[in-house]
Amino acid sequence: MSIAYLLTWMMVFLRGLGLLLQLPVLAGRPLPVTVRLGLGVCLATLVAGVVAPTAVPATLPVLGFMAAGEVILGLALGFVTRLAFAAVEMAGRMMSSEIGLTATPGLGAPDPAHEPLAALLSAFAVVLFFLLGGLHAVLGAFAHSFQVVAAGRGGLEPAAAEALIRGTGHVIALGLRIAAPFIAMNFLVTLAFSALGRAVPKMNVYMLSFSMRALAGLGLLSAAGGLIARYLCVEFADMPGYMLQVLPAR
Repeated sequence: MSIAYLLTWMMVFLRGLGLLLQLPVLAGRPLPVTVRLGLGVCLATLVAGVVAPTAVPATLPVLGFMAAGEVILGLALGFVTRLAFAAVEMAGRMMSSEIGLTATPGLGAPDPAHEPLAALLSAFAVVLFFLLGGLHAVLGAFAHSFQVVAAGRGGLEPAAAEALIRGTGHVIALGLRIAAPFIAMNFLVTLAFSALGRAVPKMNVYMLSFSMRALAGLGLLSAAGGLIARYLCVEFADMPGYMLQVLPAR
């Protein structure tokens, strides 16, 4: 086993590790560090054999810069893959607020104990990710990234920051599109009970609207699975293209 192959394997491992660190979590529980390291070792072993060998650096500082560039590039690739799941989590929190099931919202992965609806949608997105071949598309884009940027030459193109900003804006737009039916439902329920309160002043429409909003929201949720799956199918199909946008041009 030559030094060039070991160096190439290490660079592939570092880029893959940055990608694996951004994997979506299930039920609010991330994968253990040892599992992620094991997956990184397996991925590097599979990909390193088909990657062009990396030139051996002359000094240790150059090796450190090469390793840092690979980690940064892997984290950027993983960040792009995480955006679709962030949009679903955002939509779940908005839907909880519109239905009236709001608890204390968090900023990280939804906790099933405090954010059941957001956690349910997050788990649904993870299942669709594997069911619709999103994992295969991400791994294919990861392997293709070494044809665009050789191992050991990791880095981001000058326009990568703009691409990441556009991706973050797309998260907000996608989350709003997923939650739009629930926002409209809440508006209609509020409007209907406002008119009912004017017509029947003695009726406690404030308390009745809570139960009606919850029933209408849960009924709408039971029919919204196909819509969410359609949005995520498009996102998973476009995910490899988004990943390659952050790579430096040849």
